[in-house]
Order: sequence, then structure tokens, then C-alpha cells
Amino acid sequence: MDVIVSDQRMPGMTGIELLRAARDINPHAMRILLTGYSDLTAIIGSVNEGEIFRFVNKPWSNEVLSSTIASAVSAARASLAISQLPEPAPVVPVPGVASSAPAILVLDDDAAVAPRVQAILGDSFRVFAARSMEDAVDCLEREQIGVVISDSRVQNQPVVSLIGLLKQHQPQLVTVILTERADAGAAIDLINQGQIYRLLTKPVQEVSCRIMVNSAQRHHQQLSRNPELHQRYSVEKTAAPPPGVSPPTALRLMDRVRSLRSWVTGR
Repeated sequence: MDVIVSDQRMPGMTGIELLRAARDINPHAMRILLTGYSDLTAIIGSVNEGEIFRFVNKPWSNEVLSSTIASAVSAARASLAISQLPEPAPVVPVPGVASSAPAILVLDDDAAVAPRVQAILGDSFRVFAARSMEDAVDCLEREQIGVVISDSRVQNQPVVSLIGLLKQHQPQLVTVILTERADAGAAIDLINQGQIYRLLTKPVQEVSCRIMVNSAQRHHQQLSRNPELHQRYSVEKTAAPPPGVSPPTALRLMDRVRSLRSWVTGR
């Protein structure tokens, strides 16, 4: 199967349970979930366990559903083709040349979060902090960032527009969302518009943070080495600027995101 489309509410097994099992059997198939109600547990499960390509709300538009499935079919076949290629040779370090630790960006207006993440990760990663969307773009212009850890809201504004814009123009960038708010609608938008990798609940716990960041970094490396896989994580196109930002500032921010250098690396 190239694509599996399931309703969430099914007898005996939920859609998320089905798609999680399907991922284990055929990881290349794309997974789409139909839902007519807000179920936060299911939505979080779809990110952290089922890796859903899209949520489609019922009743749906036939045109939108057809387009979504066509994109999913294309992505599934590209992914399968990549899986049949030989594994790339491992990168051999050059003697005497030090390689710096991978860099991650923490976007959160709580100044205590980034130091907490750095303390958890130790010397394995370099952690950069941003307390606003503009600060985040500043950092992305300067540093080779592969993973972004962001609160779902920064300065009381949702980050979904920025995350979606970054994913459109930097598809190898991997985002983990921090959340303490039970907002099912926001989670659906983050999946469909931002293709976020995982949801991490606050307060940040040591073991789950370390596992998730290491997994996100490996995912970033895979996307960097195989641009064909970007289709699997394509997002709904949106030209909307981040809400709560003045129009001139929003346009400037969007232009800066579009012009970001593409940090393609296998590290």
C-alpha cells in the first residue's frame, strides 16, 4: 500500500492504533487520519507514535482530499525508492580536524528553558536560545541548526505560521514542539502546516528530552542526505504571516526565512 486513510473512530481499534501498527509493517506507506471531533490524546499519539502525514477534518472537500492523497502517493513511492538504494558510506573524520557538536535552537520566551535543555543534553549538543520569532530567524541565519525545539506559543502568539514557513523553505529542519496547553486545534495545525516531528510536554523531563532530541537529530541527518524524502514531510502552503506581528515586520520576517541559507549536511 502506498497510502492508508483511516477514520479515527473505528470499532475495536482506533485509527491511531491502526496507523501505528501499519507504520511497523510498512514504514514507507503514508498515513492520513480522518477525524470529525477533537481528541487531544489521539492527536498527540499521531505525532509521537503514528507519524501522520495529514489530518483531514470531516466533512472534507473532495478536491482537497484527492490532492492530499496524490501528494502522499508521490511521497510514498519516493521513500520506497530511497530505501532500495545502498546505505551511504559512513563519514570518516579527518585526523586533526575537530568537529563541533550539532546545534539546536530553543525558541521559548521562558529564559529558563534553554539552560534546562543544555543541562540535559550536556556536551552532545550546542543549545542556542531565542525568546522571539525574530531572534529565532537571527539564529538560523548565523548557525547551522538542524533541530528546533519551540514552545507552541511565544510572546503569547502561536508559532505555527513560522514553523510552517521554515518547513517550506528548509525542509530538512526538524521541529519538536513544547506544550503544556491542551489545544487540539493547534496540534492539528502544527501537523498539517508544520509537519512537526514530536510533541514534548512541559515541564521538560530529562529522559524524554534526551531521547527525543537524539531521534530528531538523526531524522534531520536522514533528510539532509536524502532530499527525495522531503515530500514525506511537505506542508500545506500558507502565505499568512505570524499572527500578532505588525505587517511590515511580518513581511520582513517572511523574506528573511525565504532567503535563509540551506544548511544541508549529513552530520
